[in-house]
Amino acid sequence: MFLKKARYLFILIVFFVVVFVAKGSINYLRSNDFPNVKINDTLIRIEISDTPEERVMGLSYREKLENDSGMLFIFNEQSERSFWMKNMNFPIDIIWMQGDRVVRIDKNLPPEGDSPQNHYSSIVPVDHVLEVAAGVTEKNNLKVGDTVKYDLKNEK
Repeated sequence: MFLKKARYLFILIVFFVVVFVAKGSINYLRSNDFPNVKINDTLIRIEISDTPEERVMGLSYREKLENDSGMLFIFNEQSERSFWMKNMNFPIDIIWMQGDRVVRIDKNLPPEGDSPQNHYSSIVPVDHVLEVAAGVTEKNNLKVGDTVKYDLKNEK
């Protein structure tokens, strides 16, 4: 009889420990949300690039970029911007944004090594530029005119 009660007590304790750990893990993940950008219903976890040094480096030398991730370049003012594919190892899509609107998308831009020949321009003034893996804009039907929401609460 004692062993039966001890076994039930042990199972009950294990159950409460599992529930406690699971609840703590969920709260931890919620409290450490990644900064993100939401374009229509597409949520993209972002790494923020807002210094001159970070902007020059961009995604250079990276091996890949996950389909739910990107790099957001933040500028203090709207201006025409130009990007290159120097030392990139994979193709990307560039989403050019003016405030909370997508104003241009360049798709499937190829990597160019250490001597890039091409520069890609926003053509119109922008204050945010988002680089995502090639195909993300097509897969999620992102287009010019889409609404952008920024959640930068955990910014650097």
